[in-house]
Amino acid sequence: MPPLSLARPVSIGAIIVACITGCTDGNNASPLTGPVAPLPALSSPHASASLADVILVADVEQLYAAINDPANDGAMLLLAPGTYVLSAKTASGANRPNAGRLELREDMSVSGVAGDRAAVVIDATGLPQSSFTMSFGRTGVFRTGQGSNAIEWLTIAGNPLAAAAIETELVGNPPEARVRVAHVVAGNSARGVDVRNVGAAMAGRRLHAEIIDNEFFRGVEGIRVANFVGAHGGDISVIMSGNRSYQNVLGCIVESNRSNSGTIYVRSSGDRFEDNGLGCQIGAGLASSATADSNSTVFDCHGSHFSNNRRTAFFNNTGPDFQHFGGVLVAAGDVIATGGAAATSNNAVAMRLWGCKVEANQNADFEAYGAQSRDPAKIAGVDNHTTIELHGVSKRIDVLSVNSSPVDPSGSNTSTVIR
Repeated sequence: MPPLSLARPVSIGAIIVACITGCTDGNNASPLTGPVAPLPALSSPHASASLADVILVADVEQLYAAINDPANDGAMLLLAPGTYVLSAKTASGANRPNAGRLELREDMSVSGVAGDRAAVVIDATGLPQSSFTMSFGRTGVFRTGQGSNAIEWLTIAGNPLAAAAIETELVGNPPEARVRVAHVVAGNSARGVDVRNVGAAMAGRRLHAEIIDNEFFRGVEGIRVANFVGAHGGDISVIMSGNRSYQNVLGCIVESNRSNSGTIYVRSSGDRFEDNGLGCQIGAGLASSATADSNSTVFDCHGSHFSNNRRTAFFNNTGPDFQHFGGVLVAAGDVIATGGAAATSNNAVAMRLWGCKVEANQNADFEAYGAQSRDPAKIAGVDNHTTIELHGVSKRIDVLSVNSSPVDPSGSNTSTVIR
């Protein structure tokens, strides 16, 4: 598949400028190969940005007007410094579109002031639960996923009732999507950014994301990457670099959750996962009910740190009841329920590390399971395979490797560590 360029908001030094230029700080590496197909290059600058492409926004009413206008497909919304307080109703009591959420139109981008992520604050603390309620569960403050969307240089004051500060589950035509989140500070929602396909409507959808130089904190999961609940055959590719995820239950989670035949590829470079309950959970198939079968995940890690994850008190308890804390947890098949019919089989996960640190975490620094089940009387499934590759200084990492917990009598679940 040829590389796909990502439409992005322009970087500027002030709100009113005579010349608009593209951001130049993104990923410059060549495409990588994921589980199925080459990872698209996501960070090509907008080749033809002009003043006509940019809509200057000075207050929250202008923001709502611009982001909800169908005539603004493809536009870059450039926000003036200030705090934009979101609300489900107007001052006159009328219902706002999308219950006050911010849903990017096709190929739309939103940017604050380049170089100062604190200058523009999106305040979602006053939105009610109904603003985040969808047929498939909860959604976020921002929603993206139609064509090429980008959100940059903002602070998002989150809402614990929101599934995330930034979601990716809007579906365009065609459904394939590219999303960039860069230089954003987001806290107090259930997640900072949620890169996911969700439900049958997104089965087979390809989703590409670039997550660069962000801070995500005080949530359930700082970063989630998932094919979620029936999004069978979903294909997600993520480049993330220079992010810090802290004070969450999980710094990140990468899984196909109650979905089958999905693929996920993530490349992490220089990210820091610290002061969480668990630094990161990386898996292929996760099930609390139903099944998660025939999924594959590859997580390549260059110079990232999973350190000092010793947190036991959390700020947001709206997510799952996670019980496994430490530095890194990798499991090809993972059942997090007791009793019932939940099962995971025929999954494969590979985590490959170069120049990474995993240290000073609670319990174990690094655990790898072919399969694990919270039910001690029932194995998670069969034919689940975990591979950990340690390169360079990462060879020093001590990995607790277990084929299956509880023990698989058939021996079909495996965990392999390669140094």
